[in-house]
Amino acid sequence: MKLYYLPGACSLASHIALIWSNADYEVERLSYETLHGPEFMALNPKGAVPTLTQKTVGGADLVLTESLAVLLYIAAQNPAARLAADADDGHEQARMNEIMSELVSEVHKAFVPTLVPDRYVTDPAAYDQVRAAAFILIEKAFRRLDGYLKGRDWLVLDRRTIADAYLHAMSRWLTKTSTPVEAFPNVARHFEKLSSDPGVRRALSEEGLQAV
Repeated sequence: MKLYYLPGACSLASHIALIWSNADYEVERLSYETLHGPEFMALNPKGAVPTLTQKTVGGADLVLTESLAVLLYIAAQNPAARLAADADDGHEQARMNEIMSELVSEVHKAFVPTLVPDRYVTDPAAYDQVRAAAFILIEKAFRRLDGYLKGRDWLVLDRRTIADAYLHAMSRWLTKTSTPVEAFPNVARHFEKLSSDPGVRRALSEEGLQAV
């Protein structure tokens, strides 16, 4: 498998998952320029990461986009690593689907206006207002996540999963807001634990990133 990534983007979660799953993988670093360049756009017209490719024998090569799909696929390649719900446990599957949907559609999306406010308003004078509104949504989201982690080591199941990898990537983004991770004690505890995880440290090193 080959993962296309931007350093520190949401693709970091997929990078961590590849390591946790003991996958045979390679990574290709993109820049904001190459992300929208003709070569990558031919591969993924969305111009977004993560993008995962895999060579197949006797069939079309896999090109997979969207964090949710990529993370679930990585987990499915090595069920023994138990990075997602067990196939025969409907309750685990429901809980995993719920938390992953929230992380992708609520938590991640809450950050977007802070990064690209021009997608939401045409007047640059309103950018700060857009960011301020987004900071409120981010804080609400992390208050919920902090509650989920109360008395728990892992976000959703009784073991580390792709959800924990995604939360770690999102928690790193709190440095871009007015509220530090320490404002959410349970998230901070989770963040500190994963910051010392060998797989997380390896992913950060491979992306040229420092621990926050």
